[in-house]
Amino acid sequence: MTVSFTSEGDIFATGVQAVGVPLSANGRAGASPFATALQDRYPAFVSDYGKRGRAGALLPGRLWLWRDTQPWLLGLIVRETPHGPARLRFIEQAILNIYQDWQREGLHNLALPRLVDEPEWRSVCNMLGHYLDAPPLRVVVYEHVFAG
Repeated sequence: MTVSFTSEGDIFATGVQAVGVPLSANGRAGASPFATALQDRYPAFVSDYGKRGRAGALLPGRLWLWRDTQPWLLGLIVRETPHGPARLRFIEQAILNIYQDWQREGLHNLALPRLVDEPEWRSVCNMLGHYLDAPPLRVVVYEHVFAG
């Protein structure tokens, strides 16, 4: 497998099987261009995400795979609230879950947005390389997400 990085393109129009979506456990999306694009393109996903969050079904560090769209949406629960920062321990657990579950879930390729800002970004890149360079799962990381 290879983890590759790019700074160009629309993450939702890449032709990959699944797009990773960083989410908060409480079911509320923050205010960002990425969150707006997600709401515009996948309103059923966003609605179900809100319901699951309010019900307490989304735990930090876990994954939530939504197969009702093309591409699939892979929710990575990396923060507790939309206003706080993504926690490295939650990101690491989510990446580990991808490593452990990719084959069972039938994943072949995945696009991920940049999950944190500097200075933590280098640590996340190391985690991606450590956990995801072994399985034959192709991962493309979009360092500057354009979803338009």
